[in-house]
Amino acid sequence: MRKNLVCLGLILALTLGIVMVPVLVSAAEYSFAGPPAFSITYPGGDEKEKTADMVWAVITGAGLHIEVSVGPIPAGIELKDYAEKAYKPGLESSQGAKAKMGDNKEITLSDGTKAYYSEMNWNHAPSGGTPITTMMVTVYKDGKYVNIADHPWDNYGVAEKIVKSLKFK
Repeated sequence: MRKNLVCLGLILALTLGIVMVPVLVSAAEYSFAGPPAFSITYPGGDEKEKTADMVWAVITGAGLHIEVSVGPIPAGIELKDYAEKAYKPGLESSQGAKAKMGDNKEITLSDGTKAYYSEMNWNHAPSGGTPITTMMVTVYKDGKYVNIADHPWDNYGVAEKIVKSLKFK
């Protein structure tokens, strides 16, 4: 019995090692020189075409669509309302979909910066209605907004960690 448990433990450890090594090896960092200067950590991928206010975008093989935007703080919109009043209308317009607000709460990033974490649920119509949960972190800093958004159709835990990895320098 003990021999079987040891074998099972060894198999489990090897399996986790095989699964985790590619994730750890493929980690990458995107840095923005600013102002404001910041970085995010993500699992690596291929850069994709950017829209007007995007400074960087990437799509990964793990079903993650990460977008980084920086721009002037929208007049009359408080940080707590950014997701619903500034981001959501653009998302709905660009995707031809209705989005429903989920979480919208203040968080503290690892560097001590106050931010808002928000989620929106919507269906990606061109792909037959694939459900998407946009996860994003937004900060107002140095007269600009910084928004890290991920539009996963899978790997929600990874997506949340990516947007929350925002760190100011």
